[in-house]
Amino acid sequence: MESSSLISSLSLIDDHRSDKNKRYPLPLLLLIAFCASISKHDSYTKHDYAQAHEASLRELYKQLFGEELESMSPPTHDTLNRALQVIPHQGFKRAYQDWSAALLRWNEETRQICIDGKTMRGVKKPSPDTESHIVSAYAPHLQLDLSVGTVPVKRNELDSIRQLLDELYVADALISIDPLGCQRQVAEQGLEVGSHYQLQVNSNQPTLLQELEDSLPRTNKGFTFNKKEDLGHGRIETRQMKSLLLNPEMLEDSYAFKDWAGIKSIHQLSRKHYDKRSGKETIKISYCISSVEDSKRVFRAIRDHWKIENLLHYMLDVTSARTVGAGLQAKGPRIWSYWPRSTSSSCSASRRSSVSPSRTYRCCWPSSTRYSYST
Repeated sequence: MESSSLISSLSLIDDHRSDKNKRYPLPLLLLIAFCASISKHDSYTKHDYAQAHEASLRELYKQLFGEELESMSPPTHDTLNRALQVIPHQGFKRAYQDWSAALLRWNEETRQICIDGKTMRGVKKPSPDTESHIVSAYAPHLQLDLSVGTVPVKRNELDSIRQLLDELYVADALISIDPLGCQRQVAEQGLEVGSHYQLQVNSNQPTLLQELEDSLPRTNKGFTFNKKEDLGHGRIETRQMKSLLLNPEMLEDSYAFKDWAGIKSIHQLSRKHYDKRSGKETIKISYCISSVEDSKRVFRAIRDHWKIENLLHYMLDVTSARTVGAGLQAKGPRIWSYWPRSTSSSCSASRRSSVSPSRTYRCCWPSSTRYSYST
């Protein structure tokens, strides 16, 4: 399916504005917001973008939706913000999920979903209940944000993780989650929906961590090893993972592993960093458990889980930090949190569709439409 389905999906969102406030069609306002986000405009300069590209937006709207716009001035900043803030969060979320689901093209090696949370920058919370902490489900190999959940604060992140597992189609996918999501209920839920899990373990599970340390001694007998060395940013990083498959006898004799549904393997990852400039060497040890027996797949998944930080969260922090703005209230943060994600994901979809890797993105229009908007 073409990436133009994003605009098609968004245009089906119900318009909940009162009749007197429907001077501008909702698809036009969504189109302006989307195109402006691609061009790195924040919530305060979308009006300037609409004024600068009024003629092009009119013609693009006609080609996309088959109707001519009435002669009127571009919508103001307040008009754009009010219209977007009254869009029901669930309606916007369903439209986005329908679009992203149509883009899923993966095999067993790339079938991974990373789940992690991040508090939106620049949000002024009008009340403690404003949902400004965003939990994302991200497909690292597709560079596609599959869905988003929202909670008021980070400590409620676990509730959003479980909700995402219910909403997404995750059959046979490997779900990777940081230590906050290392909970027996999450592991059980992942297995119930037909997926596998790879959970990082730290001191929030002290009994499990202790048995991992006891079960993975310094001896190298009876273990599987995976190793990789990378050079970049003036340092040499060597990653080595020691893995152990758990047989029924080992599970029966364990005091922590047996409480985790579907657990099949345990892993110890050693990361050694050597700074070539200072000559300093650091070593970090981490542990994880998984319902997957293939240690190579787990080794890749641990590394690829960082893509949600290095690609998605970095983009939200640096490229689109201002899109959330300072004037967001009520449902505003939840709706605006999708814009940088949708534009980034659609551009990634365009690049996977053999679009020229330039600074010009043809992300949301049909192939017959020849407009492109440069950043």
